[in-house]
Order: sequence, then structure tokens, then C-alpha cells
Amino acid sequence: MATLAALTRLYNIPLTHDVVWQFWIARQLMHGAVLYRDIWEINPPLWFWSAVPMRYAAAWLSMPPLRLLVVGVIAIGALSALMVGHLSTFRSPVARLALMILSFWLIVVGPLYDFGQREHIALISSVAYAALISRRSTGEGVPKTLALLVGMAAAYGFALKHYFVTVPIMLELWLIARNPVQWRIIRPETTMLAVLAVAYGAAVIVFAPAFFTDNLPMVQTAYHGFESSWRMVLLRPWTVVWAFIAAFFLTYGGAFGKKANPLVSTLLIVAIGFGAAYVLQRKGWLYHSVPVTGAAALALGVRLGMADMRRLIPISVGLFMLSLPILMSVKIGPYLNYFRDEIDPVLATLPKGSPVFIASGEPMWGWPTVGDHGLSWPSRLYAYWMIPAIAHGEVSGPNPAPLRALAKRIQEEAALEIRCSSPALILFERRPNYIYQPPSFDVRGFFLRRSDIRSYLAHNYREEKPMPWLYLYRRVTPREPTPLNPKCPNFS
Repeated sequence: MATLAALTRLYNIPLTHDVVWQFWIARQLMHGAVLYRDIWEINPPLWFWSAVPMRYAAAWLSMPPLRLLVVGVIAIGALSALMVGHLSTFRSPVARLALMILSFWLIVVGPLYDFGQREHIALISSVAYAALISRRSTGEGVPKTLALLVGMAAAYGFALKHYFVTVPIMLELWLIARNPVQWRIIRPETTMLAVLAVAYGAAVIVFAPAFFTDNLPMVQTAYHGFESSWRMVLLRPWTVVWAFIAAFFLTYGGAFGKKANPLVSTLLIVAIGFGAAYVLQRKGWLYHSVPVTGAAALALGVRLGMADMRRLIPISVGLFMLSLPILMSVKIGPYLNYFRDEIDPVLATLPKGSPVFIASGEPMWGWPTVGDHGLSWPSRLYAYWMIPAIAHGEVSGPNPAPLRALAKRIQEEAALEIRCSSPALILFERRPNYIYQPPSFDVRGFFLRRSDIRSYLAHNYREEKPMPWLYLYRRVTPREPTPLNPKCPNFS
């Protein structure tokens, strides 16, 4: 019933710009584009590769790919919740049902704003793996097929980002410490993790070598521009929820040790592992917090179901703290692109299929708005994510040679993409993102340093009244044929 209700309520949920971009890349890959050559992406390839079969399946089913994603996420979330209940040590059917319902809510409905994000998928797969490891610690048998399925799902979730590898390692170390006599390294789930990890690593080397040769050097040079201050990372609503949950376990115990419920321990280890990933990424973004909040809240829910919690004060305090992550997800609600109020009326003036060029470090200006209007995206880049680092380098320094070289490279790429696509609209960021870029950095001026871009704008575009956040140039001459230049992107 919970799954059917979720399907009914969430089928048409708006999805984050990152997920829309993931499926745009999948479409380009299906049409022959090469990732990291034709599309400059900062993330490893697994997330994009996995969207390709989903697009094929959606075409076969005659349904929108993003709606199939919603159905798929809800389905695997329901399976994960069932596995958590099945593998738990609760003997009461009522307790198992309550655990499964809470699990389903926290791993499927809780990450509502970031539905389908990598951290969301990682949470869904990791809670089932945590339940499996907790069952192993008791010495009870686990069906081989179930262990293989859980291991397969976990392998995908843990491989979405290299930061996540700490989670299965920490769980394995805990299992060794908990039950060293019966511990065995060769188990169905560990074999599945190892085999798929090796296969994925080999696939990246063979099919996406540019990830190492081209992508990583760019990331190492400029992605630090999106790092937030430690205040922005550590003083957030979700970190307050984590602190409350941690305080509960410090006060009432039951987190670790021989007397602790093993599922509580493994879920807390999952939360700690993903918490380390949250800190290491140093962005302070909501979706990075998703698996920490979900796993920690589920651990608290399991703890409240234990016999020693059946007292007024601990159960009241615990339920209040458990309500915080639930209410936070309700308060945040589904994804909302708050940039659309400004850019939607402008894009609505263009015929479908028109190319649009947006020079900004913020992807929410273009995504998912450009796709929703049926317009063409002629760029290899999701957004100019290098701009914050370049801005800091030029305004406050240091500005090392690799960063200066990258700045010239993206200026050259912008000139190429504008010339190749003859955009119906060209927009430049007018007021940089206040968190990441120095206010004094002029994004438009940065691109107009190139004389060929200035000349092309002067001959083919009319500058219109600027919007609060964007400069707008509208094409006034007929669109030119695509130049016979092999360097030109060929996207739609």
C-alpha cells in the first residue's frame, strides 16, 4: 500500500537539474557522443552509463524516461525496505512492519528534493547492505541469492562516487571486530562487490580513458571553487538533526558494543561513512547530506523499538528527534528551481529547437528549463563550473598557470560553441553566485575578452534590457549553417 501510494503521489514529481542532465547525457551517448570528449563532465561515468538502458527501456514502454526513473527508484526503495525488515532481528510482525514503513519513508520519501540523486540511490542500497552485515554478525544464515542481490545493489550505490568506498570498508571492519571467529572474507555479497568493482574499473579504463587524462586534471585545477566555508558546511539544518541524534545515543547508549542491536550499529556506521564523504566534499549541499540523515534516522527508529526504550522520557525524546528529519523533508518539499521565474518568460519566446547559450557557473539557469521548453543545448558543458575558481584566482589569488590555461581553454570553447550553433539567445551571468564567486568578477567581461566573441555579438545580436541576474543578447540575423568544423558539438 505504501508503495502504491508513493507511486500515485510521486509519479509526476519534479526532478533536480542534475538528474535531468544525467538523462540528457544518456541521450547523447545513445546518439554516438563520447563522454569526456564530446561532453565535459566532472563526475565518474557510472551514473550516466546507467541512464542509457533506462532510456531504452522507457522507449520500449512508451513512457518518459524520467517517469520511469521515479517508478524504478520507488520500486528499489520498496525492495530495500523489505530486505531491511526481513534481515532485522525483530521477531514481532508488527515491529517488522513498522521498521519497513519507516525505512520506506526515510529512504524513498525523505530525500524528496533530491529524488534520484546519486546520494539518494546510495542510501537506498546501503541500508539493505547494512541490514545484511548486521545479520551476518549474529551468525544466522542468509540465503545466497538474497546476499548476491543485496551485494549487487550495494556495489552500484557505493561506486557512484569514490568517497563512498569508506562505507563498505567500515562495515567490514565492524563485522570483523564483532564476530572475529566466524568472519569470512569470501561471501556472496563481498564477492559481488569485488567482481563488480573490478569490472567497473576496467570499463572506465577501456571505454572512458579521458576521465583520467582530461577530466581529472580539470577537476583538480578548478573544482575547488565550489568549496564552501566550514561554517556553511557544518552549520546547516541537517547537521543540527545529526547532532540531536548523536546526543540521543550518547545519552541513552545502544549505538555500539555487544549489547547493541547490530542493525543500529551498522546503520550508524553507514551514517558515519557518508558523513565523512559529506565533509570531504566540503560543499554543504543538501543532497550530500541525504544518506547521512536517512541512515542515522533509521538507526534511531530501530533503537526506539528496543525493549529498554519503553519508558516515557527516552521514548518521548527519541520520537521528537525522529520527527525532525521527517518534518525537515516535508518542509523542504520537492525540487524547486527558483531561477525559473526570471528565465522562463525569456525562453518561452523562442521556437522549439532553438539553441540557447548560457555563460554561467550555475547550472540551474539552464537545467531543467531549457529541456522543458524543447530548446537545444549546444554546449559540451552542464555549466561553466570552472568560473568560481577562475574568479577567485583573478580577484584574490593565487592564480596558478594551470588555472590560467583552463580559463583560456573555456573562452576558446565558448567562442567555438557560439560560432557553431548560432544561438537564438546568449545569456551572461550578471550577478555571480554570492557564495562561490567574488562579486567584483565580471562573467560577461571574462568571455568578451575574446575579440571574436565581441565581433560576433556586434554583427548578429541585439543587447536587450538586462534582467536582474542576467545579460541578454537576442539574435537579429538569420541563423547560419553549421560550419564544417569537426570540433563543433552536435547536440540537441
